[in-house]
Amino acid sequence: MKNTMSSELDEVITQFIEDEKIQGAVVAVSRFGNPIYFSAHGLADVPNKIAMEKDAMFQMWSSTKPVLGVAAMIAIERGLFSPEDEVDKYLPNFNGIEVAVLDDPKDKDVSPLGVYAQLGGETGFFSSLYWRVWSWFSDGYYLGYIPEHRLVKSNKPITIHHLLTHTAGLGTSGLGQAIAPWNAKLTSSKDGGTKEENAFLNNMTIGSLTDMISEGPLDFQPGSRFSYSGFMGLDVVAHIIEITSGQPFEEFVKTNIFDPLYMHDTYWNVPSEKFHRIVSISGGSKDGSKPPGETKFFSGSVGLISTAKDYLHFENMLLNQGEFLGKRILSEASVKLMSTNQTGDLYSKMEKVVEGSEGFGYTVSVTLDPEKALLKRGKGSFGWAGAAGTMSWTDPVNDINVVIMVQQPTKEFPEDIARVVFDSVGRATK
Repeated sequence: MKNTMSSELDEVITQFIEDEKIQGAVVAVSRFGNPIYFSAHGLADVPNKIAMEKDAMFQMWSSTKPVLGVAAMIAIERGLFSPEDEVDKYLPNFNGIEVAVLDDPKDKDVSPLGVYAQLGGETGFFSSLYWRVWSWFSDGYYLGYIPEHRLVKSNKPITIHHLLTHTAGLGTSGLGQAIAPWNAKLTSSKDGGTKEENAFLNNMTIGSLTDMISEGPLDFQPGSRFSYSGFMGLDVVAHIIEITSGQPFEEFVKTNIFDPLYMHDTYWNVPSEKFHRIVSISGGSKDGSKPPGETKFFSGSVGLISTAKDYLHFENMLLNQGEFLGKRILSEASVKLMSTNQTGDLYSKMEKVVEGSEGFGYTVSVTLDPEKALLKRGKGSFGWAGAAGTMSWTDPVNDINVVIMVQQPTKEFPEDIARVVFDSVGRATK
C-alpha cells in the first residue's frame, strides 16, 4: 500500500504544482500513529526559488480552530465550564443581547442569511439601486446596502455550545454584524482609520474584542441556524478559558497542548530565528505575504503558524483517543464529544451539502455518511481547514491521519489527496 499510495500522492501534488494551482505542499499521512507518507514538493518562496522543506511553516488561518476546540474540551473536562453554560455567566455584558431582523414583515422576525455591507459604508444612489435589484434574485442575501431593520430580544441566551458549533449568530456576516458599531470600528481601522482606531486594533486582545462585540446585535436567534463565525465566536470561548483557568489563552494552549505534544514549531508569534522558514505566499491578494509582526491578539479562530509534523502530532493525539506518546491530553469521552455531530441537520442545510452526509461537532466537521460526503474518508472522520488551503483530519475507522499544508486554497486538491489515501487503505485491507 505504502509505495503505491506514495507514488500516487507524488503524482497528484506534482500535477497541481505544474498546473500552477499551488506553489508547493507538505503532505503527511500516518496510520496507526506511524508515518506512512511525509513529503515536501514545490517552492516555499517562488521569486527566490527556495525549495519547500518538510519543516516549512504555514499560515494556518482557521486550522487554528480545532486547537481551540481541544483547549475547550480540556477546560470542560476540568470542570471550568460546561457546554450548556450561558456566556453571560462569565461575561455579563452579553446578558440581554438582541437580534437583528428585517423591518418587513412586521409580524414575523426574519434574519437574512447574509448582508455584505457595513454601517456608514453604504454605496451611492445608483450603485445602491443596482445592488438592491441584484439582491432580489439572491434569496436571503443583501449586497451593497443594509436593508431596513429592527432589533428584537433573543429568545434564549447564547451558550458555549452555540459558540463551539457556530450556531450563536455572532459575527457570521449577517444583518447584526452589518449594523454593529464594533464592525464599523474594526473595518475602519483596517482601512486606514484614525490614530485612536488604529491604536485599538494594534493593541487588541481577545478580551478587548470580546468586550466590544458583546453589545451585539446577533445575526440570528441562537441555535436556529449554522453559520460560520470566522473571527468572533471562538475568541469568546478563548477568553472564557482565560477567565476560568486564570491563565492567558496562549499560555493555556502552550502548557496543555503544544508542549506535551512536542509542537515546538507552532506559534502565534514566530521567533525571529525561525522566520525564514515561513512560506512566502505566491499569487492572489496575498502575493509574497508573510504573517504580520508580533501580536497581542492570541485568537482561538485564526493566527497560528505551524508545520506538518506538529499538526500530525495533534491529529495523532485525537486518533489515539486523547493520548500521545504516553501523555494523556484529553479523555476518550472528551474526544468523542468534540467529534460527534452536535448540530443535527443545521450544518448540511446551511452549507448546502447532501443531507445526512456531514455534520458539525465542536469546531470540526464530521463525516456521517462516506457515500454521500464530498471528501472521501471513513464514517466518523473529523477535521477542519484554513482559508489559505491547510486541511487536516482524523479517520478513526481506518486509523488514519492526514495533514495537508498548502498556501493556495483549492477544492480539488484535498479531495484528490483524500481519494488516494482512502482508496489505498481500502485496497490494503481487502
